[in-house]
Amino acid sequence: MGKSFLNYAFIFMLSVGFYQLGFSQNQREITLEKAQNSLDQTNWLEAKAILDPWIQSYPKDTTALFLRGQASQKLDEWEAALSDLNTLLTISPKNREGLFERGRIRYQLNQFEPAMDDFYAYIQAPIGETNRVMYQISPNGGVTGVTTLQSTNEDLGYYHLGLCAIALEDYELAIDYLSAALEIRDDDPDFYTQLGIAFGRLGENIQAIQAFEAALLLDPNHLRAKEGLANVQTGGDQVLIAQLEQTIADSAANSQTYKQRGFYRMSHQENESAISDFDQAIALDSMDVENYYYRGLIYSRLKEWEKSEDDYSRALELSPQDPEIYLARGQTRYRNAKLSEAFADFTQVVSLDPEHASGYYHQGITLQRMGKIKEACLVLQRSIDLGMEAAQTVFDKICSGN
Repeated sequence: MGKSFLNYAFIFMLSVGFYQLGFSQNQREITLEKAQNSLDQTNWLEAKAILDPWIQSYPKDTTALFLRGQASQKLDEWEAALSDLNTLLTISPKNREGLFERGRIRYQLNQFEPAMDDFYAYIQAPIGETNRVMYQISPNGGVTGVTTLQSTNEDLGYYHLGLCAIALEDYELAIDYLSAALEIRDDDPDFYTQLGIAFGRLGENIQAIQAFEAALLLDPNHLRAKEGLANVQTGGDQVLIAQLEQTIADSAANSQTYKQRGFYRMSHQENESAISDFDQAIALDSMDVENYYYRGLIYSRLKEWEKSEDDYSRALELSPQDPEIYLARGQTRYRNAKLSEAFADFTQVVSLDPEHASGYYHQGITLQRMGKIKEACLVLQRSIDLGMEAAQTVFDKICSGN
């Protein structure tokens, strides 16, 4: 009889335990669903109010910690968010979504090196089965895209590593990370925009312009890409200029420093000062083609044709397959009335790039000056076909009767 009673008691207690476990699990699902709904409806405070008592009772619930961390971020309570993510990752060190979120939080707190550690770990962590929505950020903290971590999404890891590297002023490293992101996914304007910023900070203005233009092809209204392109075209942003002036003042300048300041001065019509900077840059590095190219542009602007041609010729010795340098030298020769030499340069332009509308246009106007109207009309038509409006104007003027 005693044994039977104990057996019944054990079964009763076991049943109660299973009931409580089931009730607890059901209550968890209800609580987390309510919190997620509040987040989806941007009711951040309500989400935290739902999660606070639950986490107090169940402090190791990683999903609840993650959700509360997201709510805290939206309220700009970054330290509270970081605390929740630290707890989550203590419990589950390889939690991908936790690593990603903590990296973003650390980035916002200017903890760039620890943030990079998180993004490295995120890339290497095993892929989970979550469909949880994650937010892609811009450097100012704004959301620029959404994704899930159900697939690898390594591109986001590399993108955020690039953001951190830019913040740490390691622009070459940033270019490596952002290029890696673009190798995985090449349709995100944010990736190209940040790549343009990194190139711009290094003074690699041509690559910066190409990156910003690629971003604007994907999103013509991308404000940061528009700003970046405008900054590069006028010589660089204020952060870069301040860095350059300080570096030169500290006698720590190298060829890139002078080239960057020279480009800035050139873009602001400070011609003589810009030439001086490019002179310094060439003295420190005689193999950088851009220094000769930019100095050649300034000499052309000053109508010092022979000096301009000499610089372009030196640039072509270093980069003999660049159609833009041939175009620039051809324009200088054209203005200096060296028509045969100019035509040879423009012919080289279209040989290297058969779709170069400006190359055909310049062939046409050179042939016109040489009195070869019929030949001029043929190449002007090719330029028109490629979309150059200026060629149409010349064509209408000289070819209507031919």
